[in-house]
Amino acid sequence: MRTSIVRFVIEDRGVELQDVWGTLLPTGFLHGLREAHTEATLVVAGALDRAAGFKERSFGFTAFDVLESHLDRVFGVGEAGGPSGGEPSAGGASGGAFGGEPFAGTVVRDDLNGSPGWRLGRYRVLLKRHEFGAVRSIRWDRESPTKQAVARQQFSGDPQLTLDIGLDESHDTPGAVTLVLAHSATEEPLEMELFLGLPRLNADGGSAWHWLHPLDDDTLGPDPRRRLVEPTLPLWSDTEADVPVTLHRRSARTNTIVEKA
Repeated sequence: MRTSIVRFVIEDRGVELQDVWGTLLPTGFLHGLREAHTEATLVVAGALDRAAGFKERSFGFTAFDVLESHLDRVFGVGEAGGPSGGEPSAGGASGGAFGGEPFAGTVVRDDLNGSPGWRLGRYRVLLKRHEFGAVRSIRWDRESPTKQAVARQQFSGDPQLTLDIGLDESHDTPGAVTLVLAHSATEEPLEMELFLGLPRLNADGGSAWHWLHPLDDDTLGPDPRRRLVEPTLPLWSDTEADVPVTLHRRSARTNTIVEKA
């Protein structure tokens, strides 16, 4: 049933989503995005308290910064993911349940005009925090010049995908398709929203997305990074009981030791 639902959404919203899903899902990249968002949200919710004077703006900036750090850690890149980046997060992709570093050498930091980004193959992901429940109400024409440029990408899959933000071509990745990871959360009760989408410049007041897809249990399915490690049975075990041996007195006639196993 889950497969049929995903297939319907993909076919209904265009080949571009199908390409993205077919490339990023099997690698665990999408699961990594969700893992980082979940861990970052829990950290922020546990660290900031409105009773202590933190306001919505405080949560917004902190959530963005912490998510950036957790994405670096999950993908093994940037300051948090390098050799000196500290211990991996609990259950993270750098070890533990995943038994290794599945993203080593495949995911790279690929920032765009100062906006943090992560790229696997031709697909780069930038961050955008939105008001909870209002992901489809984003007005890209009122966002930063970088976000506006990303929203001007051609949905048809033009390999040029030129971003007119005053950057020399040498400052960007040729052929990169830039997607947006839209994230949000509430405090009480704690709820999270996470979407991956291709933004559309909606100065006309129309849709904010060419396509938008949630990253949750139903759409992602089992994490391909998780794999069962078959236990290796030892040739012997020190915990096994020794074979009982009973010693008897020497026989005066045979002068031998009789053993009974």
